[in-house]
Amino acid sequence: MPPEFDIVGWLEETYAVEIRSLNDWLKVFEMELDENISNGIVGLKSVLAYHRPIRFEEVSLDDAATAFRKALEERGRRSPDRNRGLLIPEIVQDYVMHYILSVANERGLFIQFHTGLLEGNRGILSNSNPELLENLFSKYPRVKFDLFHIGYPYWGVTAALAKTYPNVFIDMCWSHIISPVSARNALSDFLDAVPFNKISGFGGDYAIVDAIYGHLKIARENIARVLADKIGDRTLTVSQAVRIAERLLHDNPKEILLNNL
Repeated sequence: MPPEFDIVGWLEETYAVEIRSLNDWLKVFEMELDENISNGIVGLKSVLAYHRPIRFEEVSLDDAATAFRKALEERGRRSPDRNRGLLIPEIVQDYVMHYILSVANERGLFIQFHTGLLEGNRGILSNSNPELLENLFSKYPRVKFDLFHIGYPYWGVTAALAKTYPNVFIDMCWSHIISPVSARNALSDFLDAVPFNKISGFGGDYAIVDAIYGHLKIARENIARVLADKIGDRTLTVSQAVRIAERLLHDNPKEILLNNL
């Protein structure tokens, strides 16, 4: 949401509540989550890598509540005809992320994180290194972490994380059009290093229908080339390669993202 958007006013009006504290904010989050789950959502997604490093420290409730109260006070000092957006300090973002993940952990939800290359010429690439998320994986073992864009160019880190943590999964969305060659090299490495049931070989993550089709065509060709190479060097049989292709393009995404329905 743009910073000038009055998220507090919108939430208060939508849910008929008053937001005067961090606890109020968290209660509204759960209300909104319950509403959206009833409307069919199956997981969560974070794009905070566009705005800050994705390392989320553990923060005390008191410290986060104090910072949130100050942010509300700052918003309250602005006149109604000025920017009424709420500028949430990183310490509050850290606390809220852990709170969200604790709720997701209780409910067995998955969360997708934007990692790696950012869209457009903006942002700081190192903010989206998937290694920054590592402190979350053990703390929330029932949450499935779906790492977008293979973490490009950090795909070696992504492979190591998926190999190490049972609840970390590799999502190749967008990767085939970032760099087809890198996507093939990464997939070849993934198939050697990571159980293949943890890899989603394609994802749209795109707003243009024609572009999604084109990306899928590239992805299928990339996957076929990688599997053909492994058949050629006798790493895989033809039947094994066919089964892996089915897993990458259908079964894995379905199981990773939808098996909690």
